[in-house]
Amino acid sequence: MEKNGAYYTLITGASSGIGKAMAEEFARHNKSLVLISLPGTALQEQCENLASKYHVKCRYLEIDLREHEAPSMIHDFVLHENLQINILVNNIGIGHEGNIGDLPSKDIDEMIILNMCTTTHLTNLFLNELKSYPESYILNMGSFGGFLPAPHKSIYLATKAYVYYFSCGLSHELKNTSVKVSVAMPGPVASNRKIIERIQKNGRAAGLMKLNPEKVAKCIVPRLLSGERVIIPGWMTRTVYLLGLVLPYGAVLHLAKNLFTSKN
Repeated sequence: MEKNGAYYTLITGASSGIGKAMAEEFARHNKSLVLISLPGTALQEQCENLASKYHVKCRYLEIDLREHEAPSMIHDFVLHENLQINILVNNIGIGHEGNIGDLPSKDIDEMIILNMCTTTHLTNLFLNELKSYPESYILNMGSFGGFLPAPHKSIYLATKAYVYYFSCGLSHELKNTSVKVSVAMPGPVASNRKIIERIQKNGRAAGLMKLNPEKVAKCIVPRLLSGERVIIPGWMTRTVYLLGLVLPYGAVLHLAKNLFTSKN
């Protein structure tokens, strides 16, 4: 148990993809870490490697965030270990493709629980502690798709739209506190083989917007620490975002279909 120790950055979904890359980037910025991921994801080894490489403190908790009590269990772990969390990174999420009427209930529940409920509950549980520190941060991981409705991904994109609006509203709610809120809205991220194959099946624009997790993390972390509210990694992604602000709504829908819908 730590007493009066260093501040910690808590990252969910920390064992792979953007979460793993952000853990490394925060460690590079000399931030001690609390890493959260599923059991069996080599979290202990990752934690030990980061602690050795960057000389930071690193703790971990293996837990399935689909479980209803998981956010409370994470909060209880932090309280029991007396860890001071001043950066909360809600990175956990999942996306399933399919038409409404065909999606299994399990897939729908996973997207709603992980993308929306877990982010909201963890923010709610940690907020008072975050407000008690001179400077603290919340980063919620959205998706560029949260700006653009598209067929076959309607639930996933709707959950990311929720993350965006939740974060923007919370940022205004906390404007007179020590807590800065950011939402990251990356485009396609080549974080594993399955996602890479999915990007390749989509239109040419999706390929041009593609980034690897390391580039996304290097963009997000310094912008979070500088207090930027909406973070859109990648010049191509930012260009498409600006186009979406000026194009007619019908053109935006057509653009979204080409960006986020598989050719097959």
